[in-house]
Amino acid sequence: MKLETKVGLFFTGGIVLMAVLIFRTEKLEFGGKRNQSERFTYFQQVAGLNLQSAVRIAGVKVGDVRTIALEDGKARVVLGLSNEVPVYADAVVSLGSIGILGEKFIDLDPGHSAKGPFPEGKPLPSKAGVSLDNLMETLSEIGTNVKGVTQALNQSIGGEQGRQKLDEIVDNIRVLTAEFRSMAQENHGAINHTMANVEALSSDLRDKLPKLAQQFEAVGKNLNAILEENRPELKGVVGDVRKLAQSFQGTADNLKILTDRVNKGEGTIGKLLNDESTVKKINEAVDNVNNMLGGFNKMDFRLDMNAAQWEKRKDSRVGLGIEIAPRPDYWYSLGFASTPDGKLSESSRLVTQLDPITGQPVTVVERTKTVTTDQAFTASAQFAKRLGPAIFSAGIVENKGGGGVELRLLDDDRLRFGVLAYDFTKRDDKPNPRYRFTSSYQFWKGAYIQAGVQDIGNKDLRTIFFGGGLRWKDDDLKKMVGLAGAAK
Repeated sequence: MKLETKVGLFFTGGIVLMAVLIFRTEKLEFGGKRNQSERFTYFQQVAGLNLQSAVRIAGVKVGDVRTIALEDGKARVVLGLSNEVPVYADAVVSLGSIGILGEKFIDLDPGHSAKGPFPEGKPLPSKAGVSLDNLMETLSEIGTNVKGVTQALNQSIGGEQGRQKLDEIVDNIRVLTAEFRSMAQENHGAINHTMANVEALSSDLRDKLPKLAQQFEAVGKNLNAILEENRPELKGVVGDVRKLAQSFQGTADNLKILTDRVNKGEGTIGKLLNDESTVKKINEAVDNVNNMLGGFNKMDFRLDMNAAQWEKRKDSRVGLGIEIAPRPDYWYSLGFASTPDGKLSESSRLVTQLDPITGQPVTVVERTKTVTTDQAFTASAQFAKRLGPAIFSAGIVENKGGGGVELRLLDDDRLRFGVLAYDFTKRDDKPNPRYRFTSSYQFWKGAYIQAGVQDIGNKDLRTIFFGGGLRWKDDDLKKMVGLAGAAK
C-alpha cells in the first residue's frame, strides 16, 4: 500500500471519529426532527437552562430543549420530544437540576391517559422548581431571622444588666429548691401518718369482710323463709296475673274480629276503606289538588311598566302590562294604559280670492284639517301563542278588536320587533285601521328602551314615539293568586 493511501485512510478515520465525538458531545441525533414532535411552555425564569438541555420523565431523557426566547417578559421554551412519548391533558413541566450545582433540565410529568391527549398548539402548564437561588434566598431569610433573635437575646441578657438578670434567675431557682426541701422535711411526719392510716384501714377491711359475707348469707336465708311463709299469697298474685293475661287475650281476639270485619268491608269504616269507588274519588281529589298546585308552581307572572313620549302630539303614554303564562309557549296578556289618542277634525269657510285667469274676485271654500289629542284610559286583553321566535296575539287592543305579530330575539327575549293592528271601524276622523310598529331592547336586567311609529295607515295622525320601561317576574303575585284559588 502506498504512503499516500495510508495517509488518506488515516485522515478519513480521524474525520469520522471527530464527527462521532461531535454528535455525542453536542447530543445530536440522526433523523433530526422526523423522530420528534415539538411542544412549548413558558417559565418565569430559566437561569442555567441551555439549548440541548435534556427533557426527562422520571429521570429518563425523552427529548431536549430546541429554543429559548423572551416573550412578554417570560421565557418561551420549545421542547423536542420523542414521538414515542405520549403527552396527556393534565401534563405539567418544571425546571429541575441534577444535584445542587448540576446541569439544569426540564422535568416532564406526562399526565394520565384517562384525561385524553394534550391539545396541539397550546403551551404546556409549568410550575416553578426548587433552584439554588430559591434555596439561597430561603437561607438568607433564615439567617436574617436568626440574627434578629440573637440581637434580641443580646439586648435582653447582654452586658452587665443581662449578667445580673441571669444571676437573679439562678438565685431564684436555688431558693425554690431549698423551699421544696424544707417543705418535704416539715411534712414528713404527716405523710407517714397518712400512710399508717391507709395501712390500718386495709387491715380493718381484711378482718371485717368475712363477717360481712356471713351477714349477707343470713339475709338470704331470711328471705327464703319469708317466701316460704307467704307462698299462698304469692300463688294468689300469680293467679291474678294469669286472669289479667286472659283478659288481654280476649281484648286481642275482639280487635282481630273488628279488623276482619273492616277487611271484609262490613260497617261504615269497612265500606269507606274497601269501597273502590270511594278510594278512586279520594285519589282523584288528591290528584286534582296536586295538579292545581303544580300548575300554579309552573305558571309565570310577568309584569311590564312602560312610558313613551309621542312626538307629534307632545304628550306621553303610560302603561302597565301583565302576562299570565301557564306554559312557556302561550299566555294571557292584560294591559292598562293612559294614551294620548289623536282625532282628526275638518273645518271649512268661504274665502274670496282673485281668479288668476280672469282677474275677477271669486268665492271658494277653504278646508282645514286639525288633529286634537284626547288623553284616554284604555284596556287590553289578548291571547298570545309562541311559535319559535314569533308570537301571534289576538283579542282586545286598547278597547278595540285587534291582533299582532312580534319577533323576540337574543337571550331572554332582549330584542323585540312587533306590529299591532286594531280599530278596524272606518270613521271620518280615522279613515284607515290603526297600525303600530314597536321595537325594544333590554340593555340591563329588566330595563329596556323602546321606539316605534303609531297610526302608520293614517297620515294626519301618524307620529313616532320613544321611551323605556321595566320587565320582571313577580313570584309574590303568583303566590297570592294561588292562595286565592285555594281559599275558594
